[in-house]
Amino acid sequence: MIARAVLLFVLLILLPDLWLYVRWMLHKERPRWSRWLWWVPALLMLAFTVGLTCTRDFTPHPQTSLNVYLFILGVWIVPKAIYALCDGVNWLMRRCGGSNHVNWGGVLGGMLAMAAIYVVIEGSTVGFSQLEVNRVEYRSASLPDAFDGYRVAVFSDIHLDSYNDADSVILNTALDSINAWHPDAIFFIGDIQNTQPDEIHEHLWALSRLKAPDGIFSVMGNHDYAKYVGGTDQEKAANVEETKRLQRELGWHLLLNEHTQLRRGADSIYIVGLEGNEEPHCKEGYRNVKLATEGMPDETFSLMLVHNPRYWRETVLPDSKAQLTLSGHTHGGQVKIFGLSPTNIFYREDAGMYESDGRHLFVTKGLGGLIPFRYGVPGEVVLMTLHKKK
Repeated sequence: MIARAVLLFVLLILLPDLWLYVRWMLHKERPRWSRWLWWVPALLMLAFTVGLTCTRDFTPHPQTSLNVYLFILGVWIVPKAIYALCDGVNWLMRRCGGSNHVNWGGVLGGMLAMAAIYVVIEGSTVGFSQLEVNRVEYRSASLPDAFDGYRVAVFSDIHLDSYNDADSVILNTALDSINAWHPDAIFFIGDIQNTQPDEIHEHLWALSRLKAPDGIFSVMGNHDYAKYVGGTDQEKAANVEETKRLQRELGWHLLLNEHTQLRRGADSIYIVGLEGNEEPHCKEGYRNVKLATEGMPDETFSLMLVHNPRYWRETVLPDSKAQLTLSGHTHGGQVKIFGLSPTNIFYREDAGMYESDGRHLFVTKGLGGLIPFRYGVPGEVVLMTLHKKK
């Protein structure tokens, strides 16, 4: 992760300190040792950065060192950068003719820096430990009569390496909430891991507690493929197969561009699962709606599981007749301030229920995240009841 943007991290560490050094240290009478001491924290962070760039995978496993690094960035480096930016803008305005003797840039920068520190601490502790149980009612005239009142639990994006022993309480509470509702079926919408199947091994005991009469159905997310690990092509392929094997070992019905049928008496619905690899040039793991729905009758109610909600408009709506699609991937943006989230910019549908010509998409905010951080966007499990629309 750090290696892919190492120059950005180096500049983020050095430039604020350089600006503040020039402003506070260079032209003042200070002992030489204090000037040298000024650069010690920056040099330590640079050494930390270099260490993380040597990680073979996108993130180290276990991920503790990366989490500590990002927390230090959030409570020390980023606030300094915010203050230095505001102070620099104020200095430039005064150089261009401003006569204000109060450093309002410094005042604003200080306030924003303190706010950033609060958000990082809150989001890394209390925010990530919050869990929301979201009850959703779905209605469709196409739903067969026998499935009126059918109850499904939906969860996604658990990113197992995000949990240490303390945070595992969140995961266990979520799983207990699902079981306590006694759903007819459970759907997992991808990203069971951060980078590799070793994470699943460590939590098999917890995940194996999930039970539903009609089964647990899952799809692969982008993190469930070997795109975030190093190694040879053979090692990456073995990692992907192990991730699939472990889900099947849990008793989950992993749907890889395929479908299955649920029956109640004479009525039935189809559950369709698309693969979640995002690169269309990849031979394995790329979504294929036509393959997944091959052999299905057009008039049958179908429920589509697809990790990325973008695929709903790109592929599901034009290439299938699925009445209800369930997605994850966005994490609800993980941060929401004043009602705004980063995913509002990049995703047309990023959290909640959406409708287009009578067909629906529901996007869950998921449970975890690559980085264990949430502010204003608690993790969620979804308890959805399907109703026949009269």
